[in-house]
Amino acid sequence: MGILDLPGPLFAAIDSLMAALMPAGARLVIWAIMAGAGTLLLYRLISPQARIGQAKRDAREARRRLNEFDGEFAEAGPLIRGQFSAAFRHLGLVLIPTLLSMLPLLALLTWIDHTYSYDFPDRDDPPVMMVEPEPDFAEWIADSDIPLVRIGVAGSELVEIALTAPIPVIERRQWWNWLVANPLGYLSGETGLERVSIDLPQRAYLPFGPPWMRSWLAILLPTMVLVSLLTYRWARVE
Repeated sequence: MGILDLPGPLFAAIDSLMAALMPAGARLVIWAIMAGAGTLLLYRLISPQARIGQAKRDAREARRRLNEFDGEFAEAGPLIRGQFSAAFRHLGLVLIPTLLSMLPLLALLTWIDHTYSYDFPDRDDPPVMMVEPEPDFAEWIADSDIPLVRIGVAGSELVEIALTAPIPVIERRQWWNWLVANPLGYLSGETGLERVSIDLPQRAYLPFGPPWMRSWLAILLPTMVLVSLLTYRWARVE
C-alpha cells in the first residue's frame, strides 16, 4: 500500500454507505463537493491568512510603484528588487500549506481512479490481453466471482493473477509505487514478465459524448472546480 492509498479504506466505507442511497454518478457529485470545499477550507485553516493577505498587498504596492516609475532603468533597481522580494515572500507563505492541503485530494483522486474507472467484462466476453514479453498463452478465467488471468511462459511455472479489483495493468514494482500502489500487486522478476495489460470496459457515467467524456472525470472535475470557486469567495481565502 502506498502513502496515498492509506485513506482508501475510509473512502470505501463512506462510499458504501452512500451507495445504499444513491447511484454512482450522484456519489461522484458528493465526492466532488467534499473535495472542492474540503481542500480550500483545509488550506485556509493551515495557512497564515493574515500574513498572506499582507504579502498580497505588499506585492500589489510594489507593482504599482514600479509601473509608475518614470526614471532611468538603472535607477529602477530597488523597485525591481522590491517587487521580486514581495512576490517570493508571498510564494513562500503559500507553498507549504498548498502542498499539504493537496495531499488528501490526491489520495481521494487515487482511490476514485481505482474504484470508478473500470468494470469487469461479462463472463461470456473475455477481454483482450497484452503480455510483455509475449507468452506461450494467456487466458481469462471467469469461473468464480474473482476473475483469474493465467499466463504460460516457456521454462517457467504458470503465472496466475487474481483480479480482486478491476485494474487494467499489472507490472513489476516501480519506484513511484511507494506513493501509489497497485491494488493487484506486482509481477515477480522470476516470472520473466514485464507487464500485463487487460482491455477492461471503462465505466460510463454520462449517456452522451465520446467515451473519454463519460468517465468519472467528466462529473467530478467540473463540479469540484465550481465548488472550489464558490468556497474561495465564501470563505474569503487569501
